[in-house]
Amino acid sequence: MTATTNYNPMGWATRVNNQDENPSITIAGNKHSFVPPKTVKLTDALAVAYAAYRINNKTYIKDIRRFEESPTQFPNKDLVRYYWTKKLNMSDAQYLPSDFEMFEPTEEDYVSVQEALKWMKRYVMLGLGELDSFKADMVKELSQDEVRVMGMGRIAYAPEFVKRDMHESGLKKEIRVEYRDSVHLGKEKDPVECVVKILDKRYSAQWESYNYTAVTTDGNLVSYMNKFDQEIGSMKRIKAKVKAQTKNRLFEANETRLNYVKLYKV
Repeated sequence: MTATTNYNPMGWATRVNNQDENPSITIAGNKHSFVPPKTVKLTDALAVAYAAYRINNKTYIKDIRRFEESPTQFPNKDLVRYYWTKKLNMSDAQYLPSDFEMFEPTEEDYVSVQEALKWMKRYVMLGLGELDSFKADMVKELSQDEVRVMGMGRIAYAPEFVKRDMHESGLKKEIRVEYRDSVHLGKEKDPVECVVKILDKRYSAQWESYNYTAVTTDGNLVSYMNKFDQEIGSMKRIKAKVKAQTKNRLFEANETRLNYVKLYKV
């Protein structure tokens, strides 16, 4: 039997027996078996992520939410981690929260997985050169055959990422085609009153408000913040003041930033 001894900067000697199926590690004269990290198929990992997403009403939750009369809402990444801890009967399964309820992915969740992988495959075809680092890392994560059970942070976020990415891709095309000739509304502090259709919303935990992008009936883009949740596609009559003349974040079209916004039914 032949063996190779490798030394690393920590002073540990790793001795790999070439004929062994599992390598062994020698630390300070003691031989230990090397246990490879647990992995699961990407499709199964994503199906569990979509199941967690479905359980949390198709939203990505970062903080635990406990209620007196309703089931606890766990963060998506915790739901994914708890699932695999119990499914694989891992050593810390006994420490799972008592109010965690085991779940299983459905056929619908696996359909969502295939749609997500198909969507992300377009980036592999186009190349990763023009993507920001976060999106590039997500593409690489969803291009693997298997993923580590203890490293599923991005996998848990993938359903929200894909939904957001698909929406923004469509919105960017809509703005480029339909609203590229948008003009600014007035000057700073000028009053504005108009009817708008909501195109996009993003929640800001820092401000506890939604950041909206909308378009007037004349095809001019506006954006503003408001604490109330309004449906994308809904129409609102607004009264506001011009805060700044800006550009849309998805496409270089003129956009008017508003403040002191009041919303009314059309």
